[in-house]
Amino acid sequence: MAEEEVIIVEEEEKQEEKKKDKKLFFIIVILLIVVIILLLLLLLVVVKKKREKANKPNQELTKIEEKLKKKNIPKDEIQNLIRKANILYSKGQKKEALKILNKLSTLSEALSYYNLGVLKIREKNYKEALNLFQKAIENRENRVQSAINAAYSALMLKNYKLFDYYRNLAYLYLPEVSKNRNYPYYYSIVMYYMGYEQEALKGLQLPTSFNSNELEAAIYAYNNQNALAQEKEENPFYKGLLLAKIGDYPFAKNYLSMSSNPKAQFALALVDLKLSQYKEAAPILKKFESSNYYPIKIFLKKSLFNIHIAQKYFKTHFLKERSDFFDLFFYYAPYKVFNLDQTIAYLKKGSYGIVGNIEEAGTFLEKSAKYSKINIETIKALKFALNNHIYLANKEFKKLVKKRKNSYVINYDLGLTYAQLGDYKNAYHYFLRAYHLNPMDLKSGIYALMSAKKINKDNPHLTASLKEDLTEKMAVEQGIIAFITGDTVTMASSIEKKFKLNPTNLITKIAIKSFLGKDYSLESLKLKSMFERDIIANLLYFYSTNRNKPMKNFALNYQFFYMNTPMSLDEFYYGPIIVRDWYFQFAKISGLLNKVREQLEKKAKFEKNDVIPLLKRLAYANLYTKHFERAYVIYNDLINNKNITDPHTLYHSAVAAIGANHHSNAVALMELAKLKNPTYFEARYGLGLLWQEANNLRAASIQYGKIDDGFVSRYFDFNIKKPE
Repeated sequence: MAEEEVIIVEEEEKQEEKKKDKKLFFIIVILLIVVIILLLLLLLVVVKKKREKANKPNQELTKIEEKLKKKNIPKDEIQNLIRKANILYSKGQKKEALKILNKLSTLSEALSYYNLGVLKIREKNYKEALNLFQKAIENRENRVQSAINAAYSALMLKNYKLFDYYRNLAYLYLPEVSKNRNYPYYYSIVMYYMGYEQEALKGLQLPTSFNSNELEAAIYAYNNQNALAQEKEENPFYKGLLLAKIGDYPFAKNYLSMSSNPKAQFALALVDLKLSQYKEAAPILKKFESSNYYPIKIFLKKSLFNIHIAQKYFKTHFLKERSDFFDLFFYYAPYKVFNLDQTIAYLKKGSYGIVGNIEEAGTFLEKSAKYSKINIETIKALKFALNNHIYLANKEFKKLVKKRKNSYVINYDLGLTYAQLGDYKNAYHYFLRAYHLNPMDLKSGIYALMSAKKINKDNPHLTASLKEDLTEKMAVEQGIIAFITGDTVTMASSIEKKFKLNPTNLITKIAIKSFLGKDYSLESLKLKSMFERDIIANLLYFYSTNRNKPMKNFALNYQFFYMNTPMSLDEFYYGPIIVRDWYFQFAKISGLLNKVREQLEKKAKFEKNDVIPLLKRLAYANLYTKHFERAYVIYNDLINNKNITDPHTLYHSAVAAIGANHHSNAVALMELAKLKNPTYFEARYGLGLLWQEANNLRAASIQYGKIDDGFVSRYFDFNIKKPE
């Protein structure tokens, strides 16, 4: 029985709990319903208040409407009502403002027509504004102001006959406002419209109730006095444009960034290009691909041709970057042959034949061939290289590398010919391959690193590998790697050590001393003494002893040096690209370019065996002496008939095409140069400008987006195209 009673109690408790749960559920539901009802009531109250507020009459408008019911309103009161209407208009209540002005028109037609015209100008409805100002003029009130605004409206409509009519009308009516305190301002506007800008400026110097800065800025800008114009200009958009015109690009960017005008954003992209901030310019131009607000015109920089500008450029740029010295290292780097003990003695002497006694070097190589069994093709390639026929040497080494793919020597020598020809992309490939085939040869890796820097390519693994293999005895290698990476501490310590006297070691000291701001004339003298007729050695010595002199003296001294120093011109005709570049640069700043061009023309007439380098240099000379069409014809022959399609030839052909005004052809040539070397920023920048000039902003933005910020073209710049 006891057990049964317990069971009954448990069942009763369960039933009791169920009843409690039901009550709790009903309470929650009731509370939710109450909350929803309260929210709905609150919403109804808010909506009602908003409607009441919306329907509540504007007291200010009511007062104005009451005043407008009067038949006779004093003139001062009308002016006050017009001011209030303008305030309403500026606050966005355009319908109310226009309603007031329409009612005022029945009381004072001329006054209301004038103000309605001003409002229409604000709406950029110039046609209607013109009609309203004409009505105001017909009612003989505010005739000067109405005629001025009518002239402006006609100008905006590009109706130049009406503009001429109304500006003359304003000039005719000027005496009517001679006693008005704002007469100087009206006078200045009329003079400005009549084309008498200087007269207009005189009137603007007198005090009036108007802000004359905008008009003064416009007059200064019209007269290309952009520096004065930007001082007066207050609108950030126009101020930014004026600052850009005077070349103050950082400040121009600052002001243009303040403006929401789409044109300001487009102008900002152009300023970014001028500031070499390509990563910012590219996406902006992409957004405006269908709205080219400021078409550009590409042009060749004056520093390429003007002797005075070229001298300034030379002073600030020649041998100022670390990468400028890499071509010196390539120039004096020895070529390699198979390293057999029997031939070492001969080859050490022969290596100096690169810039020394060519015939003697050739003899040593022939003797070396007998001992080491170097084949005829290898000897042929080396002879071309040692005689400065780098183009022909490159052709032979390209054949050899196909037969001996795993020869680190052939890969190194081919890489060196590419480096001396200025094809750093291929130079990097073969130097790196040579280093991988023989990691003990650090020079191959070092030259690969230099080539990588030349094509803006990072290879941190290669840098780390070279540093890891360095030993204390490798003072020269330590110095070169420190120079490449910009490690000034290691550079400074390395040049204090004794180096063996050879070209590479001397160049290492010269490069480091130049970077550290030290004199390197002694090392240059040693190099010149080693190679008396070598062009680079002579030019480097001349530069080291004259670089701190004024450019006029520098140029005059070089003219004397050029006429009295015997140099091996074969290096210039056929040799490495550094010889071409330096020889031309020194000739350009000293006024000797035409003489150099004549030398090349004479030489090219009789050359049969190695004509390609000569034609390249002749085209280059024609380019720099502004014989653009001749240069373009020679480059076309090289590309189309002689199959010379290296990036430099393609690029300079495009430069000549631009100079000769063949811009569409230049686009194709630039495209090819860029494809041959994707990191050739000069080609990408030129191509970007050409696409932008052709209104293809999308294509232009793609090119700009692939250029590193900070790059400055030696060849190209652009201006805003003047409207035709």
